[in-house]
Amino acid sequence: MIVLPGLTDYIKPRPHRPKFEQLYLVPDFSNNLDFWNTMKHMLFALDLYSPLEKDVFEYVNPFCGFFGNRLHPVSKEPSYYHLGIELVTDAKSKVRPLLKGVLEYSGYSVVNGYYVLLSHPHIQTEDGYILHTMYCHLKKPLVKFSSYQKMLREISLGSHPIIEINRDTVLGLVGSSGAAVGELPKLYLQCDFRKLDKKPIVIDPMNFFSEHVHVNESRKIKKVEKEA
Repeated sequence: MIVLPGLTDYIKPRPHRPKFEQLYLVPDFSNNLDFWNTMKHMLFALDLYSPLEKDVFEYVNPFCGFFGNRLHPVSKEPSYYHLGIELVTDAKSKVRPLLKGVLEYSGYSVVNGYYVLLSHPHIQTEDGYILHTMYCHLKKPLVKFSSYQKMLREISLGSHPIIEINRDTVLGLVGSSGAAVGELPKLYLQCDFRKLDKKPIVIDPMNFFSEHVHVNESRKIKKVEKEA
């Protein structure tokens, strides 16, 4: 078991939240920079794997693919607070988990397209949040619950059955489903800490791969001129 410091005193609501998306909590760097710098070092020390064959730096679009403020590549909305990283790669590339975990969901949503959500109960915070990783815009998920297993999960409120996912499990293939339809094939990776009946606390996935801060080149764009 890996226990990280509690997060609830060092977060804030996601800025510029789209009306159609649920409320997430994100790091508050304004008065808590020392805490988050320490947390960054601890997360980097976990030494997690890239979800694709190469290092994540090989895939991220520096203009709009990092965590934090950016120009939204589809809606062209400025100052859109991005909750993960986008890894642009070849269609049908295999996606593997950052680390071993437990299958929590495999399915489809309008925004995320086909996606897989894993929990990692062996990584928790002192205030009881569990690390989760989400892999989105897949061509299709290759791990899923059977109809019978879905029924059991509904009855047990998600506690049974437990399907363990190993590090070498292929979760799915890179695609362009959901909000990414028509774009280059990509994997959207989101990492957050979740606790029953609490809002998820989303962190920058790059914390696992680099001790440096990475920001989008489009973060300072405030207005986009409309085409005539």
